[in-house]
Amino acid sequence: MVAKENQKDKLISWKEIADYLDSRVRTCQRWEKEFGLPVHRFIDSSKSRVFAYKKELDKWLQSRPKDNKKNKLKFLLFLIPAAALFGLYFLFFKPPSPSQPHDFTIQDSELVILNKKKKELWRFDTGLRGLKSEEFYRNHFQVKRNAKKGPRRNMPLLMIRDIDQDKKKDVLFVPKTIDTTVEGSKLFCLDNKQREMWSFDPGREMTFGKKTYTSLYFIEGFTLIDLYQDQRPEIIVLSKNQYMFPTQVAVLNPTGNMQREYWNSGRIYDYSFYDLDQDGDKEMLLGGCNNEYDKGFLAVLEADFKSGGSPQTGYYKSAELLQGVEKKYILFPRNVAGKNEYNRGNIIRIYIINDKIISAETKSGLYFEFDFNFVLNEIRFADRYENLHNQAFQKGLTKEPFSPQVTAKLKSELMTQVLYYDGQGWARISVVAQNKDPH
Repeated sequence: MVAKENQKDKLISWKEIADYLDSRVRTCQRWEKEFGLPVHRFIDSSKSRVFAYKKELDKWLQSRPKDNKKNKLKFLLFLIPAAALFGLYFLFFKPPSPSQPHDFTIQDSELVILNKKKKELWRFDTGLRGLKSEEFYRNHFQVKRNAKKGPRRNMPLLMIRDIDQDKKKDVLFVPKTIDTTVEGSKLFCLDNKQREMWSFDPGREMTFGKKTYTSLYFIEGFTLIDLYQDQRPEIIVLSKNQYMFPTQVAVLNPTGNMQREYWNSGRIYDYSFYDLDQDGDKEMLLGGCNNEYDKGFLAVLEADFKSGGSPQTGYYKSAELLQGVEKKYILFPRNVAGKNEYNRGNIIRIYIINDKIISAETKSGLYFEFDFNFVLNEIRFADRYENLHNQAFQKGLTKEPFSPQVTAKLKSELMTQVLYYDGQGWARISVVAQNKDPH
């Protein structure tokens, strides 16, 4: 009976001892060295297996020191002078960390970078006469901004962001001059100390149909977006040919190398990014006009799309490009009677609404609303469209003024005129007719 009781009272490993004391193995081992925790070994060796008796542990717990005040006092006496020395080191010896770029101003041909306190950090001289004003760059700083005139948006031409994830802010800058006919533009990437990390020249000499177009391109804007959600943002650069219709979208990595490119035969006026199919990558949505079809368009590209161009024929097609690389390419109807700048129906803005609707806005004030499967659910009419329609009526270009009856008729007609590219040609897109208040 005594032997059995002793067996129940015995703990035969550090783990059992630690579990019994509701502590960790290393803590119990330290207690043995510092406070005499009653632990026995099967043979006289520190590396041998250990055992302990519960009764002895219980007795030790009752009598062990509750607080090692002596050691704490020694630690505090050491900590106070150490902290003082550490503070003196930072105050007198440690060099100050470099100030981070935060803001800017423009002076003559120079971009002047400022810190948070508006103090100058460094200057970048573009060497260009007639560099655009600070007000211009304020309207193209960091993010897309609504233009002061008209419904279009101003794309960024200057950003101060950490693009390479080194916790130091970099500067992305596109020099622009008042005289836009002088030369093309280039994207510069400068680190926080004004050193040029890389630069990007947009566009190149391209042949469409039988005509070769100049390599002179202007950057319309750029943005940073983490397409693959891997904490390494891509740089999306939008550029247009100086004289003719080709427009290039270039996808750069943080070191400035172009990963892929997309060409549209016509201008691009807006972009948006969203993970439409919830696969972890963000699709790229582009809106603008297509010169061959003389209509507005919406293109949707996968994050890892193959380099290529919009679906074109003849004069507007380039043999150098793979055609129809989009997930979707949608054409919109011409939507205002009579010949004017709004007649083409260019897409000028793209919105993602409530995480479930793609809204494409035309210059004339029409909103085409799709679900994430690209089914057209609704067309909405802004006041801008109503005014244009009534102006056309006054000129005798339409039969009746704008009204709820006209709205219903127009919506029905426009929905059947929306087309998408199916890899071979153009087909009518799926629609869901809805009788809703147009306003």
